[in-house]
Amino acid sequence: MSLIPILIITAYSPGQLPTAAPHKFVGMRSLALSPDGSNLAFSYRGDIWVVPSGGGRAIALTTNVEEDDKPVWSPDGKWIAFASDREGSWDIFAVPVEGGETARLTYSSQTEIPSSWVGDKITMDAGFDKGVGGIYTLDPKTLKMGEVWLTNFRLDSPMFSPDGSKIAFTHKAMFPYFRPRYEGSGAAQLWMVNSDGSGRKLIRSTGFQHLWPQWSPDGSKLYAVTVSEKTPSSHRIGEKPPMNVDNAERTPNVYEIDMAGKARRLTDFVGFAGTRFLTVAAESGTLAFEDAGEVYVMQPGGKPAMVTITGAVDPKGQNFERQVITTGVEEAALSPDMKTVAFGIQRELFSVPVTKGKGPNGADAKQLTNYAGSDGSPVYSPDGKTLYFTSDRDGANSIYTMDVATGEIKPFYKAPNEVAGLEVTPDKKNLTFWENGRQGGFMMIPLGGGAAKRLLDKPYVLPTAISPDMKYLAYTKPLIGSGFKPWENGNNVWVKDIATGKEVNVTKLNAQDSNPAWSADGKYLYFTSDRGPAGIFVVPSQKEEARATELDLKFEKPEGTPKVDFDMDRPDDRIRFFLAGGGPIKSDPTNGDVFYTQGGEVWKAGYNGEGATQVTRGGVRGGYEFSSDSNQIFTIMEGNPVLVNLRRPGFPMAKVELRAEWIRDVTAEHRAAFHEFWRIYNNQFYDEYFHRRDWAAIRDHYEPLLDSVGHRRDMSEVLNQMVGELESSHSEVSPAFGGPRGGDQSSHPGFTIDYSYQGPGLKVKDVPENTPGSFAKTQIKPGEYVMKINGVTVWPDQNLFKVLNNQTGRDMTFTVNSKPSTDGAREVTYRAMNGGQFGQILYENRIEWRRKYVEELSGGKVTYVHIAGMGDANLNRFNAEMWEYVQGKEGVIVDVRENGGGNIADLLIDMLERKLHMRYIPRDGDEIPGPGMMWDKPMVVMAAETSFSNAEMFPQTVKTLGLAKLVGMPTPGYVIYTYGGRLVDGTSIRLPSTGVYRVDGTPLENWGVEPDIKVDIDPDQYFRNEDPQLKRAVEEVLRQIGARG
Repeated sequence: MSLIPILIITAYSPGQLPTAAPHKFVGMRSLALSPDGSNLAFSYRGDIWVVPSGGGRAIALTTNVEEDDKPVWSPDGKWIAFASDREGSWDIFAVPVEGGETARLTYSSQTEIPSSWVGDKITMDAGFDKGVGGIYTLDPKTLKMGEVWLTNFRLDSPMFSPDGSKIAFTHKAMFPYFRPRYEGSGAAQLWMVNSDGSGRKLIRSTGFQHLWPQWSPDGSKLYAVTVSEKTPSSHRIGEKPPMNVDNAERTPNVYEIDMAGKARRLTDFVGFAGTRFLTVAAESGTLAFEDAGEVYVMQPGGKPAMVTITGAVDPKGQNFERQVITTGVEEAALSPDMKTVAFGIQRELFSVPVTKGKGPNGADAKQLTNYAGSDGSPVYSPDGKTLYFTSDRDGANSIYTMDVATGEIKPFYKAPNEVAGLEVTPDKKNLTFWENGRQGGFMMIPLGGGAAKRLLDKPYVLPTAISPDMKYLAYTKPLIGSGFKPWENGNNVWVKDIATGKEVNVTKLNAQDSNPAWSADGKYLYFTSDRGPAGIFVVPSQKEEARATELDLKFEKPEGTPKVDFDMDRPDDRIRFFLAGGGPIKSDPTNGDVFYTQGGEVWKAGYNGEGATQVTRGGVRGGYEFSSDSNQIFTIMEGNPVLVNLRRPGFPMAKVELRAEWIRDVTAEHRAAFHEFWRIYNNQFYDEYFHRRDWAAIRDHYEPLLDSVGHRRDMSEVLNQMVGELESSHSEVSPAFGGPRGGDQSSHPGFTIDYSYQGPGLKVKDVPENTPGSFAKTQIKPGEYVMKINGVTVWPDQNLFKVLNNQTGRDMTFTVNSKPSTDGAREVTYRAMNGGQFGQILYENRIEWRRKYVEELSGGKVTYVHIAGMGDANLNRFNAEMWEYVQGKEGVIVDVRENGGGNIADLLIDMLERKLHMRYIPRDGDEIPGPGMMWDKPMVVMAAETSFSNAEMFPQTVKTLGLAKLVGMPTPGYVIYTYGGRLVDGTSIRLPSTGVYRVDGTPLENWGVEPDIKVDIDPDQYFRNEDPQLKRAVEEVLRQIGARG
């Protein structure tokens, strides 16, 4: 009888799961201590967690698949409000601390972020109906809103004092928390305002960031994270700056700040971003913060102690995603025997037979690489036994080989920097590629391995062509400084003798010359150009015996390798137009036909340029290649490899069918993306000294924080924190695509709301000119009451947005009355607008007011032009307004405040620096100045903290050239040329690649433009339609006019 239980135990014992070790948390964000300091809420892997403040096992309060962040405790410690994008925009929700159903508190499609909770009000930084941001309150029970204070600048972290009578906040907070060492006019200042919106007061402004303001329990002082010493970053041209040496003053630490702004440092952390996510318990005064991914707790007057937090984590989504791929090929290579295609998709390499097999498995592709990073650029060896490809699996993007028979992968060329553009040379003995970096360039290495030879010493990564006999290299070289803008440089085609190094500029014209290609017999060099007419041009290797029109060009197929003898004496004299078309260009070894692209398709023409014929139909992705027998071309069309038969009528196409199964390892992909990001910056960040930081040490410091990634936003947050260590502009990281679909889009009522009236209905505060309510037929007057919208009774609460959501472009009906009642009310119907359209009306009204103000104040002598951005549309508007308003005036004010930047500064300067050099007078006509569109009268340019990037370059150039005086405030120093891209996991990045410097060599990056006349403006003046900066600008222009006599 005793055998049965023994057998049962024996049978089940091996199946027992081992005891799981507790998961230690690292990288917690958005810390929030409970009022009594006993518990700590925080955001981790996209959820809200709670743990005892002394550490221990954390419990998740939310488990939504989307991001939950910014927890805030209720005064009684029973609820936590938080922000979430689970409904398509950042809204406020609340969840019981003991667990339970989550309640939604806001419904606007604007961004609402909770920051503190005192009594029956939550503070939030938001923007609703006024077209600007501000401090608002929200009653979590009734959902009624209160408007405390508005600003035309950016604010952050509005925090109630313990008694609710005051609100501390950061103002002019132009840059996010992950740039904590920033110094300049865009640094967050510490301010305070009474809860009724009165008594605004500056507490502290040092030019350094003040982050995460918190109150002491007695309300007598504040805490914030800041620094007290500058950390040097950008540097002068040619300077070799030393690496920064850190100390506690330079490192962001916790400071105690009294109401007079006097500060005392409480913590002594040294290095990296220092302390973050400061929180103070409202009752006990306990402090908590994060440093290097760890949480520290500090009692008043004590020292910080690190606490250990553990918990049970569960992925928010799939860790492994199985995908079946039948299209979407990004790159491909045809094997020399024309039986197999190697292709890249999802940054992995696969192979598939050219001819589909029988049955349902006939198109199955074989996965060649299985690495979460980037594998690509497949190229077969001439014998088809080896596949060369690039990979970042060991750091920099280097060259690897794969044995086609066994699948064995070996390193082939370990690049210190990135490589790209693998290609087998015409003699089929070497591999060429581009390598980045100072030691890079255009490289050539034997296919069997060995030392790489540098053929060109600049990493242009532009089209090249080696002559059939390997004697000459034709290549594309940029004409530095030839374009009006840096990225508009022209290109020339050069030819270099590989053995001797002698080279010549073949095309010698400021044009877009590129895509060099040798004819199959080596007698001609083709290239594309936009010189008139645009198309393909040809250069005979030797001077021809007659003009082209007298020649009877016929291709004679060479026996063996043709010998090329390129005459370097004035080859530009031999250039002639060949045909209309574009690159890449290729010459058919069989008959000398010239292949090219036009309209996204491959075309061909005869050796003499005649008989142009379209070869493909359906659109070609990227380039194309000849098959090894030259009877087909191989390309990618509509996401699949395609072979086009060149010898049969009609050029029949055969699509290579494929079916690839791929398992996406999300966690490994995040890690690969992290290293890819670091590597891209390591090779391409504009400053090789990384703003005096140790970029490798920064990588090692932040890699452990990958443990905190559970949502696509977490990934971008970690990378933002890492790149923020560089204190560089234009380096922001955004999440990969994803998120909830079909979220609400809030319409705007078309008027502003007076939140001092709490209902029923809405009290109309203002009806701006040119909004629907300003017209007689659909008039709504300030002071009136809107009792219903579309038949639904409304209040100044968040339920209002349930009525306003998704109405843009539809007719909305408003029940309007002069009293808060429906008795005797009238109905007004008009087409609903969105917040952007309302904001544009406010902008146009504001600019018109400024123009009239300037003209009235100057007695009609001066006018005003505002540039809202630095894009083409802004340039067109500037041209129109200069013609419309400036003509006949004696002076002008050009304003680039509230301007986010772009690329038109040089074009603006080109117009404004023109001087009269000629006068043209037709008979019986008016005098015409030469040049046209000229301004040589007094001018003032306005710039301030809200002028960014190209809107800083413009006033700096004006100052450098002495074209105008600058009036306003220092600009923030957010100036670098950048470009964007996506990492292997889809995360979107920006890469600052080109620095911008003054003529004296000082950088504009982190070194803003100083005005000649410094005048500040505060938000209260702004909303009263007072502009002391503009007034001072008028005075300066009038002074200049008077000085001219």
